[in-house]
Amino acid sequence: MADWRTRAAALLPELSDVVEHESWSCHVYFGEVWHLALEAHRAADEDTLRRVYGFAHWCFQQPEQFLTNAIMVSFYEHVFDDWDLRDDVAHRLPPEVVVKVRPLWEWRMTTERLAEVDDLFADLGPPGRNAV
Repeated sequence: MADWRTRAAALLPELSDVVEHESWSCHVYFGEVWHLALEAHRAADEDTLRRVYGFAHWCFQQPEQFLTNAIMVSFYEHVFDDWDLRDDVAHRLPPEVVVKVRPLWEWRMTTERLAEVDDLFADLGPPGRNAV
């Protein structure tokens, strides 16, 4: 299994206190990563956003399904929880993530909000335009 703790410590040192709790699951840590992302979105902190979304995408791309599933349910599933940030969030999600996590959004969002999210991705243009 990929050493997510080492990668997390290198990319997100501001969460070092959380990652050092080896008894905590990655789900606890990924929840904290989402809270860090919220703060960074609100502060327009591009450096932190780049590192957070880069780390999340790295976890998503790991060959072990454990990390992929964990980052999906503990991070990506929640990216639209602060509805006011939806435009900024949508631009940061790679197409392969959207395809895989959309079923999770279906049961969390109203039909109207899900339609708006779908429209956001349609407005982004061809796949590959989304940046991490």
